[in-house]
Amino acid sequence: KRAAFSSTNFDNILTWETEADLASGTVFDVQYKQYGGGPWLNKSECQGITRPFCNLTRETENFTEHYYARVRA
Repeated sequence: KRAAFSSTNFDNILTWETEADLASGTVFDVQYKQYGGGPWLNKSECQGITRPFCNLTRETENFTEHYYARVRA
């Protein structure tokens, strides 16, 4: 499903939708990278999580850059 960043007061939160028939206990892993290159990096606090959001503020604090993020179930 779709994932999107929201930014409020410089807090950058990635949220995502889940399928209605998602199995109970499904866990998610979040990765991010800077636009234009570089490897995908794991967000350590958002590995094996069950909630549909992840705080990427620290990883995306340079507001002059653009970032990608992805979620894997």
